[in-house]
Formats: sequence, C-alpha cells, structure tokens
Amino acid sequence: MPVTLKLSDEEARDLAEMLSTAATVAASNQQDGAEARLAAWGNLVSRLMKELSVTSKLKGRIAYADELGGYAFTREYEESSFFQDCLDEYRDNSFWADLVTRMADKAISEHLGPEYFENMPEEERRRTAEALEKSLWQECARYGIDRLGFILPPSDG
Repeated sequence: MPVTLKLSDEEARDLAEMLSTAATVAASNQQDGAEARLAAWGNLVSRLMKELSVTSKLKGRIAYADELGGYAFTREYEESSFFQDCLDEYRDNSFWADLVTRMADKAISEHLGPEYFENMPEEERRRTAEALEKSLWQECARYGIDRLGFILPPSDG
C-alpha cells in the first residue's frame, strides 16, 4: 500500500536532514551481515532524497552523488546544516564517553586483575567504574586531552 505524505517545505527539509543523519550513523555499522540491511536503507534514503529534492527549500541542495551511488545533500549544504552540527556533537560526545569508559575499565582491570575484571557481571563492572568515570569525565571536560598521557613500553619508543 503506497504511503503519501503532505509536508511543508520546512518539514521536507527536516525530513531530508533526518534521513541524512540516519544514513550517516548507519554507515558506521561494521557488523558482519549488516551489508544487506545497510544497502536497503541506502536505497530507500536515496529514493526519498530524490523525491524531496524537488521542494523549493531543497532544490539544488540534493544531487546524485557518484561516490555514494545515490542522492544526497551537496557538500556545500552539509557544511552549514543543522544535522551536520548534530552529527559533530554526537561524535564528540561518543568519543569522550568511550574514552572515559575505556580508561576507567583499564585502571580497574589493572587494580583488580584482568581475569577478575573480565569475569565480573557488566552491571557490577559499571557500578565499580562509576566514580572513576565521573572523575575522568570531569578531568576531560576541564582539560580535554591536555593532561592525558601515554606510557609507551621501551620497545615502542
């Protein structure tokens, strides 16, 4: 059964930006077996972007991209778009959250012993790491990577 949507030009622009955001996030999925679903999503996004490209707010801002094999926003539009700001913020937050979690897990694993740490239930691991993660988060929020140091083994340096 075909679906028909009636959207204002602003809603069409917002939908196109939402589609582009979803496609960008989905493209980072590297799981085995995800290829078919990713291709299906890509084809649908391209088809919808092509349909949305005729609205007055999006004319000239969506075009066929050879490197993607489908319709997408032009680079010029992406560079100043709200959805690109959202993606940048998401990537930034994900980076810091993952870094803090990994640093806390590494420190606790070294303190308790890797085997003990690996055998802890995930809920207990997160509860054990909570205070250290909070401290590391505050450190990173205040200083970024300025006070972050790496200790390389003598063989690497």
